[in-house]
Amino acid sequence: MASNQQSHARGRSGGITHPRALTACLLGLVAPLAEAHGQTTVDPRMERDTVGARARPEVETAGARVGALLISPSFGIEADANDNVYARSDVKRGDVAVAFQPALAVRTQWSRHALGLAADGSIKRYAKRTTENVETYAVKLDGRLDISGDTRISGDVGTARRIEARGTTGDTLFGATPIAFTVLSGGGEIEQTFARARFTLAGRYERFRYQDRTLGGTVIDLSQRDYEALTGSLRAAIGIGPGVAAFASLAYNRNRYLAPPIGPSRNSHGFTALTGLAFGLNRLLQGEIGLGWVRQDFTAPVFPRISGLAYSAQLKWSPTRLTTVRLSGGRTFQRSPIIAIAGIQQHDVALTVEHELLRTLILRPALRYMVADFQVPTGAARRQERYFTGSFGVSWRITEHFEITGEYAHSTGRNSGAVDPGRAYDRNRAVLSLRWRL
Repeated sequence: MASNQQSHARGRSGGITHPRALTACLLGLVAPLAEAHGQTTVDPRMERDTVGARARPEVETAGARVGALLISPSFGIEADANDNVYARSDVKRGDVAVAFQPALAVRTQWSRHALGLAADGSIKRYAKRTTENVETYAVKLDGRLDISGDTRISGDVGTARRIEARGTTGDTLFGATPIAFTVLSGGGEIEQTFARARFTLAGRYERFRYQDRTLGGTVIDLSQRDYEALTGSLRAAIGIGPGVAAFASLAYNRNRYLAPPIGPSRNSHGFTALTGLAFGLNRLLQGEIGLGWVRQDFTAPVFPRISGLAYSAQLKWSPTRLTTVRLSGGRTFQRSPIIAIAGIQQHDVALTVEHELLRTLILRPALRYMVADFQVPTGAARRQERYFTGSFGVSWRITEHFEITGEYAHSTGRNSGAVDPGRAYDRNRAVLSLRWRL
């Protein structure tokens, strides 16, 4: 499938209060009711009965068991053809590339508690545009402590090196090699179940550091992008009927840029409150939808407060066992990669279909639309970017060890109020990959 570098969401410019993140583990936060209560809330087991998540034992690998550990290495080779590598309208150049993608996962097989280590990397090389060559990696350690059947503590810590993908809001240096950054993150949560209700208390820390780039022989200092974010959230969910639960969540964030500011400070703090319903007694309808309020205040008064409707939707509809339709959407706040802009409000909606044409052959058409409104100082001209992607993907599990995936995507980017009109673009991209798993 296509690299996740094509996403315009968080991970490029960094996100603050993402409604989907605030609702934590979605269906997993609402446990089935005990039989004594006479009804069942959202059943997280139903998530595993959708087309994309359904078990297929005849073509699934078991990994290597070493004592209590399950070791699962994998390796992929991805070929990429792109008719607009730089995602621009003024300098449109095509190229082909190949990426080598090793990965390793190690997990315990204990009856209680869990501990896991995951690592992956990608080395991508272009045939002609060698300045676009990139290397990325990620390492994460996570664990779960089952104190009792009703109490669970989990956490994770990790680091990663990522790239600002061409054509996204964070891609601001045309002519230089792609902007790279490292992420250090860690977080934890406590889940407590009381009969029909479940409460989740969570916290997370993230630190982003950007690497300098050279443009026309001049070193571009990108330390003004470096920042750290601390978030905390509380969520409560209670079953109100068969397969239906009501939830409410409140999340607070505080964000600080690490370098002395050039111009007004872009530090901020804010909260998001959501309430809604979660569904999931059977595979016909799963997911959740929430509405609420978001507010973000900036240290510098020149940047106006952000406040308004917050919304989040994550729904899965399976009219048959062979087809699953996914609808997602939400309003998010992203940090800005541009010094004079405090942040970016994003409205994002995506529609994806998974159809099981054969037992091991799955088709995945998808549409996605995103609008980014830049938070400019009072009195400045409005700036907005709009992105659209239509794609068609397919995955074929040939044997238990080999899988072929492919995707064709057409993407567009449009902007208003931008100082660089070349950022408006059209792009076609095709990806074909082969992955081996032990």
